[in-house]
Amino acid sequence: MKTLCQACTPRQSVFDDNTRDDVLEITDLIQNRIDPNEFFNENFATEGMKLLVETAFKRFHGKNASGLIKLTQSMGGGKTHNMIALALLAKYPQVRNKVLGDMFKESYIGEVKVVGFTGRESDAEFGIWGAIAEQLGKKEQFKDYYSPLQAPGQTAWINLLKGEPLLILLDEIPPYLENAKSKAIGDSNLSVVTITALANLFNALGKKELSNVCVVISDLKATYESGSEQLQSTFKELEGEVSRSALNIEPVGTNSDDVYNILRKRLFEKIPSNEDIIEIANAFKDKVSEAKQMGYTNMSPEQIFIGIKDSYPFHPSLKDLYARFKENQGFQQTRGLIRLMRVIVSQIYTNGKADKKYIINPYDMDLNDTNMLGQIKTIKPSLANAISHDIQANGKGIAEAIDNEMDDSNMSDLSKIILVSSLADVPNAILGLTESEIIGYLTEPEKDITRIKKSLQEYTLKAWYINSTDNGKLYFQNTKNMIAELNTLVESYDNDAAKKELRVFLEDKFKPSNNTCYQNVKVFPAIDEIKLEQDKVTLVLFEPNAKGMD
Repeated sequence: MKTLCQACTPRQSVFDDNTRDDVLEITDLIQNRIDPNEFFNENFATEGMKLLVETAFKRFHGKNASGLIKLTQSMGGGKTHNMIALALLAKYPQVRNKVLGDMFKESYIGEVKVVGFTGRESDAEFGIWGAIAEQLGKKEQFKDYYSPLQAPGQTAWINLLKGEPLLILLDEIPPYLENAKSKAIGDSNLSVVTITALANLFNALGKKELSNVCVVISDLKATYESGSEQLQSTFKELEGEVSRSALNIEPVGTNSDDVYNILRKRLFEKIPSNEDIIEIANAFKDKVSEAKQMGYTNMSPEQIFIGIKDSYPFHPSLKDLYARFKENQGFQQTRGLIRLMRVIVSQIYTNGKADKKYIINPYDMDLNDTNMLGQIKTIKPSLANAISHDIQANGKGIAEAIDNEMDDSNMSDLSKIILVSSLADVPNAILGLTESEIIGYLTEPEKDITRIKKSLQEYTLKAWYINSTDNGKLYFQNTKNMIAELNTLVESYDNDAAKKELRVFLEDKFKPSNNTCYQNVKVFPAIDEIKLEQDKVTLVLFEPNAKGMD
């Protein structure tokens, strides 16, 4: 059975720190800074992307009623990425054939003109309409709308855009509109004028003259869904205009295997044959079956087999665990997951783990690496103390300290899988895993299942920030648990203070009640403090001999 190192070859870009955070924008497309062949070598065509392309090309042929497409997904969910993919396929017919095969073999459409605008270009001198006109080579046609800036009407848009098939991309519009509010135009402002201009554009798309023009816009609401109520209301009018006529497309399917396909294509240049993958899936199935027979997990061996076939080289648990925290405020969904898994892949191929492992697990992360630790803290900052005390901190974390003593990795593995299951930071989030789920996720070929269970039981008695839900799911929180409080209490007492507290406690517990056995009690007395009385029995409580009994 092939290990990861034998079966999969990562792309060189995985190990290049300079490309890890490389994010393409519409500006890169407009300025021809994107190599289409290189782009598609590392990018998977999701069903959402194919639907986007199919819908747009129907429009270019004049066969689609809707000329406005809205890409719906939260931040980092693939909206800009899919816009760029569509634009490259529109601009380069030869690439179109290579990527999509026979999908458009009957199409007579050659190169499609592409223009675009990103709201990050907040200083656009002549507004969105001026930028579009300039890219079309028709800047002068809109000269009457530049000084002062005013919204082109529906007819003006038709006259500007009619003719050959045309693709218009509008990305990151909310930050542009927010900034435009500060630019006064008469009694109004640039934000209001821009909203009017775009509303007129969207209405113009319904006219026959623009039946081959397609506009793709990113979801305004999704971009700022976590913003203030006042900020959201700013875009309500434009969002309403979009929603009236737009076709909604989700770039990355939340209930599909898109996430695995994207990661595979982006991070690896070679993966093994189906026969090799099935062999690995069967090995995991057999091990989970063994764990189930021992009563350690309720996980289905068949589901693990099917899951690994679909998700290889990633463990199928990745999809469920990622779904929990992908909605966290500020987390960039698909982009954020690619960034996270890129670091994990780089680590396991650099530190030698890929020579021994058969699959990439969500817990295969080295939190002593500042880059990795920084990414996890960004997802859920409140768990910083839990990580440093209970998991990994250059040899001082509870889990890694025990693993170092035992020459094992069970403690670290189970602590990290619990950590990943605890990263959700939204209302009513699912947190934690049951003991059955933890053991099921950690079970793999050549791993002693009994040691996993023993390690889990030991870990829950030592970790300070681990807690349990009512249904038995273990998760990390940002407040100390009872074990931590007891440790803190013990550490707050020196020997004298502890003896004083204990003396009071024992005097109360052993206080004579009916005087039948003894009448006096002495707790931890010095020998010369013991005064015997002829007609009374005295109970004397001494400290245990630290050296034991001779």
